[in-house]
Amino acid sequence: MRVFEVISVVVAVALAACGQAAAPSDAEAQPATQAAAPAESGVSAADKAAVLRALTVRADARGQVENDCGEKVTPKFVPAALGGAVGTAILFVMEGGPNTVSCYGDGPGLTLMKREGATFREIYSARGRSIIVLPRMTSGVHDFADGGPGFSFPVWAWNGTRYAATGRQISDAEASKGAIYLP
Repeated sequence: MRVFEVISVVVAVALAACGQAAAPSDAEAQPATQAAAPAESGVSAADKAAVLRALTVRADARGQVENDCGEKVTPKFVPAALGGAVGTAILFVMEGGPNTVSCYGDGPGLTLMKREGATFREIYSARGRSIIVLPRMTSGVHDFADGGPGFSFPVWAWNGTRYAATGRQISDAEASKGAIYLP
């Protein structure tokens, strides 16, 4: 049953990346022990602007940026409470536009940004996945699994500077234990 729930979440993220809304289902509902993904509303306009500057991305007056396909899209900014030296990072989600399937490829770009004073620095980047924040911590910072299609997920841990692959994988059942799914 849990495998179906994780696959449903991944499919919902993939559909969202294509600009299509997926109808919520009972399978997508998170159990009471699992925290909901934080809303974008927790990110200030100043922090959004600082993340865009750090990524050398320019937003127009409507807040849209140009994706890898040359399309105007509205990025998402998701706060991610990771603890320790990272604190609350910001997950920058660059989704595809109308030509996602033919141009953007395998899904949204995810860039995890760590605050450093008034600026931000990239500490993880991937495309076409979701981040499953795990209860386990390394050096006081939450590990996460690099979610995507499949039944096992590679684990990333804080190395003091950025997130690095650990060479470990966790099963779908392990990923469901108190995990927070982002975005």
